Amino acid sequence: MTPSQVRPRVLFHYPIFNAGGAEMSVLRLTKFLAENGWDVELVLTTGGGELESRIDSRVKVIRLRQKSYGTRYFSERNPVRRLGLLMSDGIPYALSRVQQKLRTLQFRTKKYDAAIISLHGLSPDFCFEKVNARRRIQWIRNDLSRCDPDHKAGRNIEKYGTRMDAYACVSRSSFESLVTLYPQTKDRAVVLYNILDTKTMRALGDELPNPYADYGDGLKIVTVCRLADKAKGLFRMLAVHQRLRAEGIDYIWFIIGDGPDRAALSEAVATAGVQHSFVLLGHQSNPFPYYKHADISATLSNYEGLCGSVNEAKTMGKPIIATQFSGIEEQLTSGVNGLIVDNNEDAILVGMRQIINNETLRASITNDTLPPAIADDEYKLRLLTDLVMGEKRVPE
Repeated sequence: MTPSQVRPRVLFHYPIFNAGGAEMSVLRLTKFLAENGWDVELVLTTGGGELESRIDSRVKVIRLRQKSYGTRYFSERNPVRRLGLLMSDGIPYALSRVQQKLRTLQFRTKKYDAAIISLHGLSPDFCFEKVNARRRIQWIRNDLSRCDPDHKAGRNIEKYGTRMDAYACVSRSSFESLVTLYPQTKDRAVVLYNILDTKTMRALGDELPNPYADYGDGLKIVTVCRLADKAKGLFRMLAVHQRLRAEGIDYIWFIIGDGPDRAALSEAVATAGVQHSFVLLGHQSNPFPYYKHADISATLSNYEGLCGSVNEAKTMGKPIIATQFSGIEEQLTSGVNGLIVDNNEDAILVGMRQIINNETLRASITNDTLPPAIADDEYKLRLLTDLVMGEKRVPE
């Protein structure tokens, strides 16, 4: 039960539960709340996401649409082929929209302590217009000055800014970007770091034997990320790898994850002829054995909010190299529990060369140290309880 011995009833809204850092954060948070006696519902606009099987059994999952229809129809530009797809895709899509409207009706008859918009780019319309909740909370998962180029999140904030009860920012940097861009949110914004659940992470690390056993005894580097170049700098990593290999530095770099740029990255790796030393392993439902048995974890993104893979790697006690992106200095102190380098290719090359060749440096930053505010899940629970129950709570 929660610290105040209440049993909050909360609804989380999410578009589709595919693999990604935000989804993993929602997985851990909803599981943690259910373990602490909360009544948790997760409403998915579209079902069929690859991570749905990982949702805790105590969390009630409601899919407004069972799966995604019409993707081929709406992306097809050839009018003849589009006509052919109308029956196979267009009609099921139309029926799924009707299904969504009917399933939405149930949320008016239920009562929630809070409806939570789980992504800053997700429209709050559903939680405001369709859900009967005392409070509404918007999660902010990134630096909005970097990751909202189409102003989608900004328009939502401007539309609902005076009606939103709280903004939960996953890092100090995401908080600062929010209140700087939208000063009207300042009195309702708080820093609420993601739930870690370190006990489960470490147990997952022991679930599988060494996944690198077939790759020999050399140095192993792992990067876990969504394969989206704009945010993660995938092709820059490949360029750094080629330069290091050209210097004769021997290691294997494993990339775990999937995303829109996987095919292009795979083609670039093959063209460079480094597919045996820059290995794309795709999505792994349990990445923790890959952290555990790696020698180095590398997070070299262009931008982040508060990077989940950094917390995961530190929980597994790994030495980390990371670029200077939003939130990283809240997680790492360079030279103490990680190595932070400037966010450009040449600086990454120097840092990678250093962490690979300098065993003394690796040993000094090989630990599971994270700041207390990030590591203390019980504190986060108390803060979220205050946000959900709030001053508007009416005694039963």
